[in-house]
Amino acid sequence: MPDLENRIFDEIEFLDTKYNVGIHNLLAYVKHLKGQNEEALKSLREAEDLIQEEHGDQSGMRSLVTWGNYAWLYYHMGRLAEAQTYLDKVENTCKKFANPSSYRIDCPQMDCEEGWALLKCGGKNYKRAKACFEKALEVDPENPEFSTGYAITAYRLDGLYESGKDSAEFCLNILKQAIRLNPEDAYIKALLALKLQDVGQEAEGEKYIEEALTNTSSHTYVLRYAAKFYRKKGSLDKALQLFKKALKATPSSAFVHHQIGLCYRGQMIQIKKAANCKPRGQDRENVNRLVGLAIDEFQKTLTLRPTFELAYVSLANMYAEIGHYRKAEDTFQKVLYMKIIDDCLL
Repeated sequence: MPDLENRIFDEIEFLDTKYNVGIHNLLAYVKHLKGQNEEALKSLREAEDLIQEEHGDQSGMRSLVTWGNYAWLYYHMGRLAEAQTYLDKVENTCKKFANPSSYRIDCPQMDCEEGWALLKCGGKNYKRAKACFEKALEVDPENPEFSTGYAITAYRLDGLYESGKDSAEFCLNILKQAIRLNPEDAYIKALLALKLQDVGQEAEGEKYIEEALTNTSSHTYVLRYAAKFYRKKGSLDKALQLFKKALKATPSSAFVHHQIGLCYRGQMIQIKKAANCKPRGQDRENVNRLVGLAIDEFQKTLTLRPTFELAYVSLANMYAEIGHYRKAEDTFQKVLYMKIIDDCLL
C-alpha cells in the first residue's frame, strides 16, 4: 500500500493529464485504509472540484463514482445521514437518465472510470481494465480519454502477458491512435517509442523520444521512459543521467531505483565482455563496485515495493555474481514462494 500511495502522489504531481479525477478517488480509498478518513474526504472533494472544472456540462454523470465513494466512506464513518445524501444524488441522476436501476447506470464514462482504477491496481487487473476501455470505445471510438486508457493498458499487457508480432502490431496501432487523438501527450509518445524499439524500429522510436523530451508535459514520466529507452539501446551513461534527474523529483519511485540498478548491471556486463568474462585488476574492482551499486539499488527497490518480483530476481543474480550464493538462493526462494501466494490469490 505505501508503494501504491507513492505512485498516486507522483501521478497527481507529475503526470499532466486531463484524466486524473479517478486518481483522487483511488487516493481517498488508500487514505481510508490507513484510517485517515478526513484526508479521504479531502481527496473526494478534490475529485469533485476537478469534475466541475473539466466536465461542467456532464458533471452529474461524471460525479456518480465520486458520490458513490462519498456514500461508502460516510457509511463506514457512521455518518449515515450524509451517506444517504449522496445516495440520493446517485439515485436522482440515474432517474434523470431513465435508468431502470436506482443506483446503477451503464454508460461509457463508468466503464472508463473502472478501467483507470483497475489499471492502477496491479498487473492481474490489466485484462479487466482493457475490457472496460474496449466497452467504452465501442460507444465512443473517437474519445481521447478512452483511447489513452486503452493504449496504456495495451502497452502494459503486451509487456507483461502477451508477446509475438501480432500482439506488438496491435499495441503499436492502439498507441498511434491515442497520439492522433492526443497529439500533445508526451507520455504516450514515450510509450510508443519503447514499443517501436521492441519491434526493431529503434531509430523511429528515438525520434519520438527526442520529441517527447522537448515537451514540458509529464516531464518526470518522460524522463523515466526516455532513460529506459537508452538503457535498452545500450547508452547506459545517458540512461543513468536521465534516471537520476527523474529520481530527484521522485525519490520514492521503486521503478526508477530498479532501472538504475539495471543500468549498473549493464555496465558491469560491458566490462566483463570486454575482458572475455575474466576481469582482472582494475576491471575486477570496477565489476565489484558496479555490482555493489546495483545491489544497493535493488534493495532500495524492494524496501519501497516488497512485492516487486523482478527486483528479487535482479538482486539474486547480483548476489550470485559476487559469490554470495546463500543470499542468492534465499532471494530466489522468497520470490518463488511469493509466486505461489499470488497464484492462490488469483
